[in-house]
Amino acid sequence: MGISIHKETSLSPALPEDDTPGGRIRRARLAKNMLLVDLAAATGLSVRSLRLAEQNKSTVSPPNLRRLSEALGVSIAYLGCFENLPEHTLGQRIKKARLYHGYNKREFGEIFGLSTRMILGWEKDEYRPSEKYMKRLDTFLAILH
Repeated sequence: MGISIHKETSLSPALPEDDTPGGRIRRARLAKNMLLVDLAAATGLSVRSLRLAEQNKSTVSPPNLRRLSEALGVSIAYLGCFENLPEHTLGQRIKKARLYHGYNKREFGEIFGLSTRMILGWEKDEYRPSEKYMKRLDTFLAILH
């Protein structure tokens, strides 16, 4: 009498649908047949930080989402689940567009020659950008259409 051993035909079990930033990063990585070490090498991020991100135990900064987006061939907006952000006010639209482009507040402020505090004020609808800035902002906001 022989003992029958059932072997799994797939290298990894079926993944439950995890529609979180971590789940999307993992799904995109696996779709490219990349190991965490491969993604770390491609992005300059540590294996540990990538593991924590995939487990949703840490938040990935917009600049690091840019790196991941390039390495994985998917959009920054997809990885960050930014489609779920509201865009009812101008401030919400500015924040969403900034994140879609993969900029943190400091980087976005540098583009406009403004402080991080002013960008935050725009995003919280405390301040309205002047006409001078609105023309430049329109190019960033276009991504939302």
